[in-house]
Amino acid sequence: MVQKPEIVSTTAEPSLSDVRADLDQLRADFAQLIDTLGKTAKHGVKGAKGEATNAAEDVTDWAEGQFLTLRESIREQPITACAIAAGVGVILGQILLRR
Repeated sequence: MVQKPEIVSTTAEPSLSDVRADLDQLRADFAQLIDTLGKTAKHGVKGAKGEATNAAEDVTDWAEGQFLTLRESIREQPITACAIAAGVGVILGQILLRR
């Protein structure tokens, strides 16, 4: 047998209390969303800070190693080091004087 469809009321007039309840729920949802976004941003900043700290430590270690290598080279060949420094000074002097 075929069933007859139910007749649904076409009046959709929400009451003031329904609208207020919906607005309160919407406020709560937005507050939760903002809290979640804040936590996510804080986590991202902590991760970026950790990566930057690690990179800075790596650069510091590399620079210290290069400094020690340079120091040893200068101690082993002081005349060569002085000649290189003088040559670089002459070149920089020429560049700066041509301005």
